[in-house]
Amino acid sequence: MSADQASAWRVETKPTRRTTAQLLAAAAKDTDAVSVFYDGTYAGDSDAAIFVVKGMQNIRYLAALCRRQGLLTEGKPVEGAS
Repeated sequence: MSADQASAWRVETKPTRRTTAQLLAAAAKDTDAVSVFYDGTYAGDSDAAIFVVKGMQNIRYLAALCRRQGLLTEGKPVEGAS
């Protein structure tokens, strides 16, 4: 698993990591199956991160793991999503 800090000194995302397409493009360059983009200088800076999982088998595995751990409710709408 790779972890990418969103900024060197500020708690904001890098200009090259602000859109979903940019995050997916950055993750595609990573050789690990999972890339993590933290909202902050390092993992302890924030309570939010975006995980990009590559490969359908890995996606299914991680989704099932999250469901078993009570971290994911399948089919539940996200509040505020447009």
